[in-house]
Amino acid sequence: MPDSSNWRDDLSTRRSFLKMGAVGGATLIAGCSGGETQGTPAPGGDGGSNANGSGGGGGQASGNRFRVFDPLTSGATPTERHFNPWNPSQTGCWHPGAAVFDRLAVYSPTHNEAYPLIAKSWEMADESTLEVTLNDQWTWHNGDTFVAQDWVMQQEMELAIRAASEDASEPLINSVEAVDDHFIRIGLNTELSEIFAVQNTIGIYNGNLARGVFTKHDDDQWVDWHERLVNGSGQEKSAAVEEITTTKYPKVTDDPIGHGPFQIAEVGDDIVIMEKYEDHPNADNINFDQFSLNLFSSNQPTQPYSTGQVDAAHKGFPVQDDLKSQLPEGHKLFREGRSSNKLFAFNCGHGVEGYDTPFESPNVRKAVAHVFNREQVKPLLQGVNRMFEWAPCRVPGKVLEAGDHEAAEWVEDFTLYGQNDTERAAELLRMEGYSKNGDKWMTPDGEAFGISIMNGADRQDISVLKRNLTEFGIDVTQEQVDDATFDERRNNGRYDIMPDGSSANGVTALWSLGLVPDWIQSITHFKPEREVPMPVGDPDGGSGTKTINVEEHIRQWQTTGDSQYHKELLWWWNQTLPEAEMMYQPDAGAYNSTNWEMDVRDGILNGVDDALYIAPKMPDGALRYVGD
Repeated sequence: MPDSSNWRDDLSTRRSFLKMGAVGGATLIAGCSGGETQGTPAPGGDGGSNANGSGGGGGQASGNRFRVFDPLTSGATPTERHFNPWNPSQTGCWHPGAAVFDRLAVYSPTHNEAYPLIAKSWEMADESTLEVTLNDQWTWHNGDTFVAQDWVMQQEMELAIRAASEDASEPLINSVEAVDDHFIRIGLNTELSEIFAVQNTIGIYNGNLARGVFTKHDDDQWVDWHERLVNGSGQEKSAAVEEITTTKYPKVTDDPIGHGPFQIAEVGDDIVIMEKYEDHPNADNINFDQFSLNLFSSNQPTQPYSTGQVDAAHKGFPVQDDLKSQLPEGHKLFREGRSSNKLFAFNCGHGVEGYDTPFESPNVRKAVAHVFNREQVKPLLQGVNRMFEWAPCRVPGKVLEAGDHEAAEWVEDFTLYGQNDTERAAELLRMEGYSKNGDKWMTPDGEAFGISIMNGADRQDISVLKRNLTEFGIDVTQEQVDDATFDERRNNGRYDIMPDGSSANGVTALWSLGLVPDWIQSITHFKPEREVPMPVGDPDGGSGTKTINVEEHIRQWQTTGDSQYHKELLWWWNQTLPEAEMMYQPDAGAYNSTNWEMDVRDGILNGVDDALYIAPKMPDGALRYVGD
């Protein structure tokens, strides 16, 4: 995660795109939300919503067309977009691709559940083989039946592209086979429990391939690329990789066909209009004819949404308190389970040379977290950030708030920091040899205890932390450095405390192998293996301690599916405390429920990036017009 606030920006280059890949990548990377500023609509007012005579009238809703704010305003305009998932430039695979194409299964990272879509069922034939049966009711928009070979082609191309990329790590998928038109066999390179296998194969939820199946197995262009990638010589493969990762095929303007509930009808400079595909298996759940993406000059949907120029937006909510009065009467949020954490990150000092950090000791880290007073932050919030009201545990705040996941019960016994518990903080510091001289704390060496905070001067929780520590008797220095210096110092362990931002989009995503034992360890320098007090929930260690190797624990959890490993990982985080969640920011979308209804299970409504596209696809879901 190269940047603490929006680390995905640094992964947008073609080279990084190839190295990252998509197969097996869902547990490695999960998206973060970024802050946006309000702007004004494009000239003409409604971003093309008057096209075909629908949706105009000064922002009046219509039962004929569902109008959605186009979230790619700062990226590719509609006429530039394409449906090639391997060319990251000007891609339209998410918008509007996720409406035009379907996927085999829908995975909810917030609920850690998978729901069938094109896939009718699945099961593990053995510990490293997933078998999938497809529904035979899906057809491409030209009437051709969707078959297993369509998905298999896409995965074989992805595997070949990954194998040809620089420093390619071993993919999760070893092999894919279309046993017949509606049966797929997937071989894995590692043993996984069923939910982790589905999450990382047919239910991947990150990146372009997660949005749908874009390859048609008998399309001439896909056939040519597939043949060269899978069976070509080394030079031929390299040329094919270069071609497929730079070619815009098929363009949104070229009448492409998909197999989702909507098909491309019209593409303008500031609008994409899609029409309902009547032969979609779940078309009866849709009671309107058109779905449009409306483009505005600002990448902030607040104004066009508030003025009725669009009916919904995928992102940009919640808004600050002073803007809430402008929202429509039927304003409702969705995707509320999607969020990003705002954390204090400690330099834990493992393997660091040339910098003496006081936070090598977990007790010193805990002491600082105890001194913090979260109640003093609440009056400073403006309606967007939320306080993380629970014990640090690396579970999304919205998941804990809902209370449906078993972790909500686990963390009730965890150590709750941020209570300005100065007595406990003092006890922990004295255990490590610190002492009080008057109003000031002294280090075990007899020096005045002082720490520096690198960046974060604009964060409300950091400002409160500085005041709390100063009042407690610890000297605090605030340092603001440029991005390059920030990256260099955190990677080399040359700081004491810094702010960090971490995607919190799922109970499993927060514990991916590429995130905790790899990325977070590389910037917080925690000791990968450490003893923690046991049993879980007892910080005094009534049963002694247990040595936990974080990477091995995650692997055991993924292999067995045993939630005890997850529970112990949460406890390790709470007691080791390389970082402490103190705030989180929801990354929600919104729709006007006066005129529209989203009826879909909560794991999708509040847990899936493109819930707005998924709702009308599901056999047990719907997106309906309910206005007058």
